[in-house]
Amino acid sequence: MGRRAWTAWRARPVGRRDAWGAGLLMLVAAGLLSRRAADLDPVVATFVLLGTASLAWRRTAPLVALTVSGIALCATTALSGPGSGALGPALVAVYSAVAWDRRLAGTVAAAVDIAAVAVLDRLRTGDWWADDVTLSSALLAVVLAAGFAVGSRRTTLEDARDRVERAERTREAEAARQVAEERLRIARELHDVLGHHVAVIGVQAGVAETLLVTRPEAARAALEHVQDASASVLTELATLVEVLREPGDDPATSPSPGLAALDQLLEDVQSTGLVVDLTTHGAPRPLAPVVDLTAYRVIQEALTNAHKHGDGRAELTLAHTPDAVTIEVSNAVGPAAVASTGGHGLVGMRERVLAVGGALDVGADGHRYRVRAVLPVLAVGAAPREDVGSRR
Repeated sequence: MGRRAWTAWRARPVGRRDAWGAGLLMLVAAGLLSRRAADLDPVVATFVLLGTASLAWRRTAPLVALTVSGIALCATTALSGPGSGALGPALVAVYSAVAWDRRLAGTVAAAVDIAAVAVLDRLRTGDWWADDVTLSSALLAVVLAAGFAVGSRRTTLEDARDRVERAERTREAEAARQVAEERLRIARELHDVLGHHVAVIGVQAGVAETLLVTRPEAARAALEHVQDASASVLTELATLVEVLREPGDDPATSPSPGLAALDQLLEDVQSTGLVVDLTTHGAPRPLAPVVDLTAYRVIQEALTNAHKHGDGRAELTLAHTPDAVTIEVSNAVGPAAVASTGGHGLVGMRERVLAVGGALDVGADGHRYRVRAVLPVLAVGAAPREDVGSRR
């Protein structure tokens, strides 16, 4: 019950709690002053109550509390000495200001109070540093030190809480970023897996439909290509799903495709009716696995686009140097080409190339459309995280 009441009290606004506290202290001060009504100057009592009332703003407006309580202390000291009762509110005001991040104001107020009490008591009694002056100065110094200690500890705790909150926000942001990257990798890999084979299926199905009556043998060959492409896409999808569902970090999957599989890729592409003229310069060099996969995917996507939008012929040039491999695919722009800056395939191609530290240039050059990628032999910096589907 007591803990719940304390929690409810702490949940109230600071200003409201301080107002209640100041009101309670005023009642206590009034009760104590009433016992000395016979020998107490009413003006002194008024200043004591005024200083106590100022504590209602000790944290919301500490300068007000410091000023009013300091004036009350000076007035009562001049009238009847520092022990007249106004010292208490001044002590509370100084402590609160220092403990709640107004350290300079609290320190200056304490110094002014000590000096003012000493001077005013000297003017009143003719004595420097009487016992009451010494005691009030010592008490002001003690509450000043206590305020610094409590304020430093509170600041440390708040800084630690802020660090924990920032770390939590950073972890949440990092988790969201990783999820977004994972979704992007999956979407990109699905596009790479499906785009090429579905294009093959579409073209060969159209060929089969056209030749089914007049040239059944050619239609049969086209349907066989459809069957092969369907089997390939199902196999790659099954592999991708296996990788996504595999709880371990090293699932047993087939190797990633690379330039070693280029001949098979060209055979698949040419089976759709696209004629590819391949030109190679320089001696091939071993590539980092992620770069090898990127080179394969760039060629696959570029040839697929050339088949969709070209005139049935494409030129593929591979230039090997000690530091990089340059891939260039160009084709004449066919009448069915759609003017576009690129879809998901080109976006994924660019992301792949940039991820390994390469450069990609895509666009129309006169009446030809050109894709040019320059990939480093080894990935720049730390090896990029391998695509989900690239562990096939």
